[in-house]
Amino acid sequence: MLTFKLISFLKGYVVIRLKASNSEKVLNLLRRKGISIWDAEKKEDGMKFKISYEDYKAYQEIIKETKMEAVSSNGLAIKLRKLKVRKGFVAGLFILGICLYVLSSLVWNVEIIGTNQITANDIKKTLEDNSISIPVARSKLKTEKIETLLYKNFEKFKFVEVHIEGSNLIIFVKEKKPEQAEIKSNEPSSIISKKNAIINKVVAKSGQPVVKEGDVVYEGQTLVMGMIKNKTEEFMMVPSEGIIYGKTYYNFELREEKAKSIEVDSKRSKNVYYLQLNGSSIKIIGDKAPFENYNYRERTVKIPIVSNLSDIAVVKGTYYEQVVKSVEIDEETAKNKMKISMYDDLIKMCGVDARILKSSLNYAEDDAYYYLRAQIEVIEDIGEKVKLYPVQDNNVEAEQ
Repeated sequence: MLTFKLISFLKGYVVIRLKASNSEKVLNLLRRKGISIWDAEKKEDGMKFKISYEDYKAYQEIIKETKMEAVSSNGLAIKLRKLKVRKGFVAGLFILGICLYVLSSLVWNVEIIGTNQITANDIKKTLEDNSISIPVARSKLKTEKIETLLYKNFEKFKFVEVHIEGSNLIIFVKEKKPEQAEIKSNEPSSIISKKNAIINKVVAKSGQPVVKEGDVVYEGQTLVMGMIKNKTEEFMMVPSEGIIYGKTYYNFELREEKAKSIEVDSKRSKNVYYLQLNGSSIKIIGDKAPFENYNYRERTVKIPIVSNLSDIAVVKGTYYEQVVKSVEIDEETAKNKMKISMYDDLIKMCGVDARILKSSLNYAEDDAYYYLRAQIEVIEDIGEKVKLYPVQDNNVEAEQ
């Protein structure tokens, strides 16, 4: 019924008053003619009902014969018919509509994110050199072609993403990090141990090794000394180079809950709208925080022309309801999660080049948790280079 009334309003309708004593016969006659009647009301002096404007114009003779009287007319189509006599006004509205459509279909601004102003200016110049100048119709912009163009002209870009939002052409770029050149220093240095370990192998390219396989060393202990004797039996300082492998041991204690409370989407959501004006937001429609637990997201909707000329925009916020749900964790899942977490921590402690010799994993559980106790034996490079500084002879200085 609501759809029928909406269509009737768009097409236009007429309110009719019928004063005849045999009103029911008249209504039946109208229905036989295929005239739709709705909102019929019985009055003391007759009946009142509505018919479509099309039927009213088509069956005017029958309406006059049955002594029906048009009380009022309403609807969008009737209002528009009245505008026919005001041709200049209608033409102005038509031209205004075309202008708004054309203006809203253009891109008026290029926004570049992720680089400095100099590179941003170079990007804009590259676009202009390739016949992409502002303003431009949105249909003429191919984001994939622009991305390919920027990759081709800027080798330092690692990532480029182009998309159109409202009247803005937005370009996200990420530049490649410059490769760090390897710095080789000839300054005197020694290699010390950065961890407690048992020496497994010493590979010294320069310098004097002071430990051997099987030695127990401690953090900070010298492994390769940057001082050797020359042909005249005098000591001289040299840069130490080499790799010292040592056995290290790491102990871990982890636990994982048997049941976890997690928030999941309930598929319910509510929207709230704000008017953004000069940096401040004014709520227009909707309620803030309509749910006890929720996930909130928002996006800015640019108003064509208005947003380009001012800071006015509409912000649409959406609250997604989250409900707390208890999830049981099975034993195998918990074990895998603890092992992965343990190995992630191990890599951070000893690096990706380390090699695991032995691993001892012991699992246990109680009413609330699963437990993992582990000891990992690893071979890794334990050496760390430190700079040597010459020591001046105070006695020689005093004699001088």
